[in-house]
Amino acid sequence: MKTHRSEKLIKAKKRVERIRGFYKHLTVYLIINILILVLKIYFLGFFGGSGIQNQGFIAWIEWNVIATPLLWGIGLAIHGIYVFGIKPDFLKKWEARKIQEYMENDQNDMENYR
Repeated sequence: MKTHRSEKLIKAKKRVERIRGFYKHLTVYLIINILILVLKIYFLGFFGGSGIQNQGFIAWIEWNVIATPLLWGIGLAIHGIYVFGIKPDFLKKWEARKIQEYMENDQNDMENYR
């Protein structure tokens, strides 16, 4: 009974760590993307009056202001799906097979050392 309780505690701690990791990821995502937006507004506002001649550079900045949160947001969404347990069936089945495989390997290793 005691081992069952300790296993549950270990699982609960791991889940809390994964959730905390997701929220850290979300915090960094928000901070970095707000900084990018602020720097873009400041940069173009500062140099906009003097007229930047290189339109390609302005387009590059505009692209990064859009692409960074979009692409990173996709990664963040995948992270959230994984952490909060919204997994497709094929992924659940794969995880179950891998767990079973590792458990069998551990059992075989223990039998080989006896």
